[in-house]
Amino acid sequence: MTGHVVLVTGGAGAIGLETCAQFLAANAAVVVNGRDAGRCEAAAVQLRGRFPGARVFALAADVSDYAASAALVADVEAAAGRLDGLVHSATGGAPGVLGKFEQTDPAQYLTLMQRSLCTLLNICHAALPALRRAGGGAIVALSSDSGKIAAPNQTLQGATRAGAMMFIRSLALEASADAIRCNCVSPTFVQGTPIFDRMLAQDPQSGRAARAASRAKLGLPTASDIAALTVFLCSPAGAHLTGQVISVNGGLSAA
Repeated sequence: MTGHVVLVTGGAGAIGLETCAQFLAANAAVVVNGRDAGRCEAAAVQLRGRFPGARVFALAADVSDYAASAALVADVEAAAGRLDGLVHSATGGAPGVLGKFEQTDPAQYLTLMQRSLCTLLNICHAALPALRRAGGGAIVALSSDSGKIAAPNQTLQGATRAGAMMFIRSLALEASADAIRCNCVSPTFVQGTPIFDRMLAQDPQSGRAARAASRAKLGLPTASDIAALTVFLCSPAGAHLTGQVISVNGGLSAA
């Protein structure tokens, strides 16, 4: 992927950082994005240490705001010269949106939409012209199998994740005319990440994380597994894949 420039939102997180590393291993340049400038720069410093001479940029912006998303893409082109790939892993939630639907907090619904779905809409809308100027490229959005498999206590999370999946599939049909591919990577539990570790610590013997680990006969994926698929989808090897939602769950389900 020599010469390619990839923007990774949420690039300082566990999955985002590993994704940046695997792009660098493939000789691409990466832009580490997140809301916290200090975390972005720390991640960039770590990556530069692992890959001496690599092109690594740190650009902080809150992609829940459209103007900030548009400014971010402009900054990417100014700093790196072009944009060939977008990986959106900066998904978030809101308090009071898990559990039985009647017990959720309606005051948090718009916050959830803004953090979980609108971030994707904002950054894709801002990135499409830049990808077109580069002659095409790839968008990969990280979602969750909660958007594919109905489950109690996940009504709101399932709704936003399903929305992200259908958005990516529909966008793929529009963007293919400009040689832009759009796909979604959909994990369930990703071991070795802070979220998974917190879940496991809360109930190490019988909680959701422990049950999932026992049911996934191929083993739950790690951040490295998610990153490897993401890089493949953005690389020339994935040139004929678009509009797909690919689950990575170690055999936990076959949705």
